[in-house]
Amino acid sequence: MKKKLNIILLILFIFLGLKLQAQLGFCTGNSGDPIFSEDFGVGYNDEPISSGSTTYNFTTGIPRDGYYKVSSNTNWFGWFNTRDHTPNDKNGRALIVNASTEPGEFFKISVSGLCENTTYEFSSWLINLFPYNHKVCGFFKNESAIPINVTFEIWDSTDTVLIKSGDTGNIKGSYAPNWEQYGLVFQTKLGQTSVILKMRNNSIGGCGNDLAIDDIMFKTCGDSVIIEDASGNKNNISLSNDELPYSTILKAAPDFSVFSTHFYQWQKSENGIDWVNIIGENRSDFSIKKISTLSYYRVLVAEDAINLLNSSCNSTSEIYKVEIPQPKERAKIREKVTRINVIDSIKLKEFKTPSIADFLDENKKVAEVINPKESIKTKKQVTIVMDGHKIINHEVWIDGALGKYVQTSEKIIKQGDINAGAIIEETIYYKTVYGYNSKKRIYNTK
Repeated sequence: MKKKLNIILLILFIFLGLKLQAQLGFCTGNSGDPIFSEDFGVGYNDEPISSGSTTYNFTTGIPRDGYYKVSSNTNWFGWFNTRDHTPNDKNGRALIVNASTEPGEFFKISVSGLCENTTYEFSSWLINLFPYNHKVCGFFKNESAIPINVTFEIWDSTDTVLIKSGDTGNIKGSYAPNWEQYGLVFQTKLGQTSVILKMRNNSIGGCGNDLAIDDIMFKTCGDSVIIEDASGNKNNISLSNDELPYSTILKAAPDFSVFSTHFYQWQKSENGIDWVNIIGENRSDFSIKKISTLSYYRVLVAEDAINLLNSSCNSTSEIYKVEIPQPKERAKIREKVTRINVIDSIKLKEFKTPSIADFLDENKKVAEVINPKESIKTKKQVTIVMDGHKIINHEVWIDGALGKYVQTSEKIIKQGDINAGAIIEETIYYKTVYGYNSKKRIYNTK
């Protein structure tokens, strides 16, 4: 009987341990951009974390049991001499912890700016700094180090109510540096706009239980939502001229991976970038009628109505695109040059005011006006005529953003010149924050 009871207790203990660890996990739907992140910065110098964030002691020297440092150096006690986790960091720092001899809390930080009744994903990267094959522990100095074991806890702002917690379980040393990410999904309650993150060490100190932490993040977490039309097309339809004008019913289809309730706001865009709300369209389905132009649709989704129009709280569906046949491109019209004027060199002139008058000078240069609505950024090969003879090819960035305008002078080749009879392309280009906008004019020098 006693043996049977022991088996039951052992099974119960294992079950409870697995249940606690199973609470760790990541958002299975759409994660938003980080609303909070901590990568501990960069630099050679060791730094402390803010007061009240740890019960451990800061040191710039050897991090013994119960000590920590924010550092780019992990070369202690035969630990891995490794970089931090943050990609592309130079001398990137992480939180280096030599755990205390007794289990307990070693890190605490408040996170504000959250939305109430909203699901979030917390995540962090951890590494066991003690190599598996560095067996210097135990009485005979031939045993592996004590594994690390961390519990993540999310508390309310009063530090009295535990919202969610999860345990990594034992993380043993590895043969090579191995950063691993752990996550926890939780939901704020009514009136909750801030939480407290705590990390607890569950192992005893001594030989081992040495870790580093980096890239702590909080993100919103929502359902994956696709848009489907009445014909079963998902997120896109390409129409022919015979199908115009186009009408259908769009339906938002969430996967219920995160939200149990859904509130909607449909939006429309002409370019897939700038979105406007469609007034009154707040159901899961939406009728579009007599569409004859390129159009984009999506829907904002939130689990609570108060969060629907808050970009820090809601999530967005996939985009549904209505593609329309494009008209045939018109043939380019070439300008015939009748005036002969040799320009010795290209002179660039900056204009601060983007008006037509700015583009007219004593040589009566032709003005080009950039459409301010153009916003697509791309790279383009252009041709520039230099000194009336030399043709130089350049790659420039083309962007619709308006900035300081730069214009070339007119360049015309004399009759009888070595390049006479050639078709010369002149580029008028405009400097912007990203590079240059470019327009071409073509001359026939016959």
